[in-house]
Amino acid sequence: MALTTAPATALDIDEIPFSDLLLLLSPEAAAVTAGAYDDGRRRRLLATVWAALGRGGTGLLAVAGVPRAAALRRRILPLARRLALMDHPSRAHILKKHGVGSDVPLKKPDRSVSSFAQLLSHDSGHKFHLPMRETAGGISAGPGCPEEATVGVDGLGERSGDDDIENLGELFKELGLCMMELGILVARACDIVIGGNQLEQSIADFGSAKARLIHYHSELDNRIIRQSCKNRRNLASNAAAAVTPVLDDRDLPSYRRPGSGDGSCITSEDGAAVAMSAEENNSKDVTIQGQSSTISLVNLWQEWHYDYGVLTVLTAPLFLRSAIGQECPEECSLPDGNTHLQLFNNRRIFSVRCSPESFIVQVGEAADILSGGKLRSTLHAVSRPLGLPNISRETFVVFLQPSWDKTLPCEGYSSADEDDSSDHLESALSSDGSAGSCSQHISMQEILKKIPPLSSRLKEGMTFAEFSRQTTKRYYGGGGIQQNN
Repeated sequence: MALTTAPATALDIDEIPFSDLLLLLSPEAAAVTAGAYDDGRRRRLLATVWAALGRGGTGLLAVAGVPRAAALRRRILPLARRLALMDHPSRAHILKKHGVGSDVPLKKPDRSVSSFAQLLSHDSGHKFHLPMRETAGGISAGPGCPEEATVGVDGLGERSGDDDIENLGELFKELGLCMMELGILVARACDIVIGGNQLEQSIADFGSAKARLIHYHSELDNRIIRQSCKNRRNLASNAAAAVTPVLDDRDLPSYRRPGSGDGSCITSEDGAAVAMSAEENNSKDVTIQGQSSTISLVNLWQEWHYDYGVLTVLTAPLFLRSAIGQECPEECSLPDGNTHLQLFNNRRIFSVRCSPESFIVQVGEAADILSGGKLRSTLHAVSRPLGLPNISRETFVVFLQPSWDKTLPCEGYSSADEDDSSDHLESALSSDGSAGSCSQHISMQEILKKIPPLSSRLKEGMTFAEFSRQTTKRYYGGGGIQQNN
């Protein structure tokens, strides 16, 4: 019988300071930082980038110390759950008002993910709005990433009494452009270590990127949505009943940090209480002692896949806990300390860990191709935490890609560069005598058989638009691993 769980090794990904990344700006810009151009820091930075994103690395890199990252993250991420649980008319009004769309079917009550998207545009003249100088107290911010003390819509500081749902569009743009520029600088670092300027130029030529605010549903969230749908159907079918007005988004439970006040109960979007079993209600107290390195192979928020763009930039996730007797979800840290981003690398599964205030940069297949196989794209998934049905996961992601008409070169890249293929798993099986390990590899082999190899989707002379269509077809079309998601 196929395994449903597998051991995963905790992976603390390589991290670089944001202040060091600023050294990759032009020499003129670097000269206004705190002192002379530091060649030693620059060499260490490039060595870390190559170790993390090169062929021998994990394909993941963390960037720490970005000004305002913590405040921006804590303001926008809780909005993902609010939007996901909002009634459809109110949500549609809010999204339209702020120029935000969605790329998943939001009317599907049993969906595991809700995603809200906006297209970002970057200055074609390569004008950066990232912090440009360091001070004795740290980095001083430019207009794109305001300093911690700044207050107001333009500054996006920590404020009390204001509803951030009214600043949704501004938060999307502010954080999104900051992450986009962060990705461009990482692309510049990659270009330096591999030679040429393919990655940064391809991103700059397109000049746009998609930003997504993502809510990964807890089981309780889906129960709330189903109950709300049921209650609305009952109201609509009973003409004699008093009509309950559609709730405005301000009537929905909002995010509350621990200790910020007493809650009453979890309610659906129409105000109906949603019951959970005693076992589920007590799940917040479950410590997954002994399971900190165990993940689910079947109960996933997002199936195994490769991103097909150049770079993906993500915030560290925020986890929210909901429970009966509590009006608003609380921010929580999971006992295992993992992000629940899973990585498959060198025939092993890893659970990624990083600091909550850092950004994660991930290599996509277009970067793998444009670098001639010198960079490593990452096979990854997002798993639900075991035994914690009332935990949801929130994150904000920016996808950097080349122009749609960019021709992807096949020269310098071959299927031999794809070292996570089933052929390699078979060799691992033959060399490993342990029954448990053998079963684990068989389970992963079944998953990998459903992942279309890059060589099967990449053809000579293919544009990025053609490559993305082929990739989407192979993942979501008939027989694809995510066709029902």
